[in-house]
Amino acid sequence: MLQALSRLRIERLVHFNRTTFQDSVNFNSTTFNGDAYFGSSAFNDYAYFQSSAFNGDADFNGGTFNKEASFNDVVFKSNTTFNSSQFKGDALFENTTFHGKLSLTRARYDKLFFRWNNIEGGLVYDDAAYMTLMKNFKDLGYLEDYDSCYVQYRKDHRKQPWPAVGSWEAFIRKTIDYPLEWFYGYGKKPFNAFFISLGIVIAFAFYWWAVGLGGPRDKTKESLKDGEEWLDGDATDILGFSVTVFLSGTKFFIDPPALPNIEGRSRSWIKKAFILERVLGALFSVLFFVAIGGTIVRTA
Repeated sequence: MLQALSRLRIERLVHFNRTTFQDSVNFNSTTFNGDAYFGSSAFNDYAYFQSSAFNGDADFNGGTFNKEASFNDVVFKSNTTFNSSQFKGDALFENTTFHGKLSLTRARYDKLFFRWNNIEGGLVYDDAAYMTLMKNFKDLGYLEDYDSCYVQYRKDHRKQPWPAVGSWEAFIRKTIDYPLEWFYGYGKKPFNAFFISLGIVIAFAFYWWAVGLGGPRDKTKESLKDGEEWLDGDATDILGFSVTVFLSGTKFFIDPPALPNIEGRSRSWIKKAFILERVLGALFSVLFFVAIGGTIVRTA
């Protein structure tokens, strides 16, 4: 038997705590304008909440869904908690939007069908909840959702106390964690590394232009072997030189060009800039390929 409670408009707070729904229950298209409490309730048959709206807090703490639970197309406008809830069947949250905080602490499920970007208010931090959710995304083949969830987990984890390590170690590791996020998104954002690399190449191109590379005071050609060409000061040549220096840091693609010898410029500073660009090239090339391997060309 289906208990039909659909298309209702409930204006006040509603309590279904510790309620046992023996038959299928239908809350489809119901509007909850107050807080809705379903704590420790048992849904022994199918539970339907499709296209409903929870305008207040939605509390399903400790709830048990013994068969499929459908929350498709639901809008949760405030905080939503499924702490210690258990889904024994599929948990369907497709096209569901969480405007407030979503809490899944100690929630148990086999398959939770929803997308990471639907959690607009963020996930309440809990290590196990994050790990379970990431495994869920990977098992479902939602790989981009897994990546985004992992990045947010790392950011949220950084904000937490780390009692298992000393305060100084935690401080150092958390400080290092920021550039790992910015530079390549913890291995999940290859374009971070690409665009930073592009910025470095352009910045050094301006530096090489400023010191007179390819200009009348550039004496580098005099030290080259007969027949070897050098720059003529054209902007594209200078940019190409910067790209060559940057990529030569890995030694995988290209050998480094000659070290510039520019009259009136400190040879020491030119050498330091040359080495710095190569080191940055090696670093960001590695980060880029690590991120490529972890996303676009992933193996698992």
